[in-house]
Amino acid sequence: MARVRSFTGATPFVLTRRSSLYFDEDGDLAHEFYEETIVTKNGRKKAKLKRIQKNLTPQGIIKLEIPCIHVDFPVVLCEA
Repeated sequence: MARVRSFTGATPFVLTRRSSLYFDEDGDLAHEFYEETIVTKNGRKKAKLKRIQKNLTPQGIIKLEIPCIHVDFPVVLCEA
């Protein structure tokens, strides 16, 4: 006999998620930050982009506008 699990008080919806964005020192918000550096090679100046990975603060938990259904929650969506 199959045993049915009871999830009392649990909801199948996800209302928040962790953001993948970061704040830099200036308060700008982005996925990645780059800094332009000038490199001199053989007497020629060349501009390169250097990725910044220090002094970044994650945005944290954000609220979803539209709730999503949790992947691991056993819910039947449609019985056909």
